[in-house]
Amino acid sequence: MIWTKAQQKVIESRNKNLLVSAAAGSGKTAVLVERIIAMISEGETPLDIDHLLVVTFTNAAAAQMRDRIGKALDKKLINEPDNTHLQKQVSLLQSTHITTIHSFCLNVIRNYFHHIDLDPSFKMAEESEITLMKSDIMADVLEKWYEEGREDFHQLIESYSRSKSDAPIEELVLSLYNFAMSNPWPKDWLGRIGASFKLNSINDMNRAIWMKDLLYYVSVVLNDLMEKINRAIDICNETDGPAAYLPALISDRDILSSLMKQGTYEDYAKAFSDISY
Repeated sequence: MIWTKAQQKVIESRNKNLLVSAAAGSGKTAVLVERIIAMISEGETPLDIDHLLVVTFTNAAAAQMRDRIGKALDKKLINEPDNTHLQKQVSLLQSTHITTIHSFCLNVIRNYFHHIDLDPSFKMAEESEITLMKSDIMADVLEKWYEEGREDFHQLIESYSRSKSDAPIEELVLSLYNFAMSNPWPKDWLGRIGASFKLNSINDMNRAIWMKDLLYYVSVVLNDLMEKINRAIDICNETDGPAAYLPALISDRDILSSLMKQGTYEDYAKAFSDISY
């Protein structure tokens, strides 16, 4: 196979950290397979493949990687049938760590549980079990806060909950939790997010990241509404169209045009308060 200069550099680089960025379908897997084959077959002291850790995102990708490496080894053995080192690599392939990061970490924990004082009979929770546990914990947390009766908690409930159900609050908290856990340091991220809502002035609020996101969202919604109103006006202007709605639609379009010119929270607040029907 003919490699580009960049691909060849990836294949041949050794003893250093290497970050490869490439688009989907650009041959990353093929390059990685070739790099692995080179590491275990070339030089005076080639590696044994079970000394490598190959981490993928999915089990399917891990299986594909193992299969490709196996086929590449078989191809090399056709040209070097008496190469005992390559024969050894074929036998070691099935025990080599070519796996997802989760599976590798689980393997480490199972083998070294005694170093972290963990019961060796532990098991991985199913997604359904985790969902039930989160729901039970959420119910306990809400009950605790209801018992404490803090004013800020009641304000939260009044703002985001329904009269007969705390489901919206539960969904909001769990959604925030799940997003936080996708960050490398979830507690730090939550702390920064909380700090961004501690505002001392209108200027602080206007500079907040969440305010910029909110204003962007408002502008997107207003643009979408403007497109819909313009389409409705076009329909009204058609032959035998519902022309009776034109005055109201044109009035709404004027209001939207005014709103779309606003740039800050105060501007929007004043513009919305000035709207009358």
